[in-house]
Amino acid sequence: MHVVKVDVAVVHFTPLVQPKIQQPFALVEKVVRSVFQFRRKYCFRGIETLFPESGRLKRTEQLMMTANVDPTLRPFQLSMSHFRNLCNTYRKMCDEDPSLFVYNYREELRQKKMRRNLLKSTSEPDEIEEEDQL
Repeated sequence: MHVVKVDVAVVHFTPLVQPKIQQPFALVEKVVRSVFQFRRKYCFRGIETLFPESGRLKRTEQLMMTANVDPTLRPFQLSMSHFRNLCNTYRKMCDEDPSLFVYNYREELRQKKMRRNLLKSTSEPDEIEEEDQL
């Protein structure tokens, strides 16, 4: 008979009376998810996903610079004040352009893929055969 020891713990979370980041939860969640989307890459890569493809680089640079966050930090290296600055700056950008907050990176990728597939399916059969032979 094999005996297995198991450690058990109970964790209790108590919400802070004053949150560390004074922004709506949905906004904070969107920023944090974006940053950690590419855990092993620089945080710049995840922040990019907050913005539509047109103007993505410029807006990402603007956000990082205004929030005073080094773009070469990895997500796990960011402090609470980094996240606070990112969220506050992103909020200002969203206030100036409300379409930013509803922008969804994954939806943009999905639509691009659909357009590519549609173009492939409407291509002439000869073109497809030539591609397959290459």
